[in-house]
Amino acid sequence: MSACTFIAADIPLSEVKPSQEYPLEINIDNGTIWDGGADDNYYLYPFLDVQGYTDKRFGVYLEWNYTDGRAEQIIDYIKNALENTNSVEFWHVWLMDYYEYEDSPVIHKKTISINELTTEHIKEISNAVIWNTSDEMYPDRPSFYRLIITR
Repeated sequence: MSACTFIAADIPLSEVKPSQEYPLEINIDNGTIWDGGADDNYYLYPFLDVQGYTDKRFGVYLEWNYTDGRAEQIIDYIKNALENTNSVEFWHVWLMDYYEYEDSPVIHKKTISINELTTEHIKEISNAVIWNTSDEMYPDRPSFYRLIITR
């Protein structure tokens, strides 16, 4: 089980890979990952479980470390998708197989137009805390984040 950030739409979404290989340095002692910082150093892979979270039919999940340059590229990716559909969703979830009523996620939803979308929106969703157990009514329920972007 782990966190997943993905994009969902009613149209097929294309896979994206970096234009070249970049270094990847993982320092277990101080808990850091360095990937070279290049703006095109991220992946979008098909997300086959998209319909477990939304009624959109297609999805791609992000494999990345957030940077403003990468977020700008994601915004361009979403703009391109919106040329062929009315809305695209940007999600941050915890991957789970099954929900009981008592542990179903709380979904935080916001809708904006593509003209309003900024790197701060992408950063906020990407860095959102899923297991924020400070809620007294639902201490064991994860929080999922859904940003709906419209034309």
